[in-house]
Amino acid sequence: MGFIGHWHGYGPWIGSNAQYNTEYLRRPTPLDPGWIKTLRAPDPQAFSPFERRSVPPMQTGHHLLRKPPDLASRTWQDPSPAVDWLIRIYQQYPPIQRRDGGAVDCGPAAKASQARTDLGHGTDVVWCYYVPGDRMINFAVVACPSRHLPDIPCPQG
Repeated sequence: MGFIGHWHGYGPWIGSNAQYNTEYLRRPTPLDPGWIKTLRAPDPQAFSPFERRSVPPMQTGHHLLRKPPDLASRTWQDPSPAVDWLIRIYQQYPPIQRRDGGAVDCGPAAKASQARTDLGHGTDVVWCYYVPGDRMINFAVVACPSRHLPDIPCPQG
């Protein structure tokens, strides 16, 4: 393990594919209220500051700009409990099954093994897939400090 820091868990976010693909909601830049008014049906989150939006950001490290009230319970000094959290969410919200019965991914054991390796190197881990009801789920464990966005301070201060 070469990373010196800790990890924060974000999510799970569950929503529509359309909302997930609405890039203007997923970027931390301020939105022009005049531009928003020109949209036929802007997402209600467009009127909230980036830090309060629930839709996952485009860059995983931008999660660190958000300070959800339960973040302390999802902050880890060791990657193992973070991976356990990922597995619990995956088991609670399993992926939708393929119509042909084939595997939708490599399975939780392989995903957990890769997540342990990645987190140990300070790489963020994001699990995102479709769940029943034509919805997507996204949840992430984010390294803090971020290797790619080092100027973002820890959300816990």
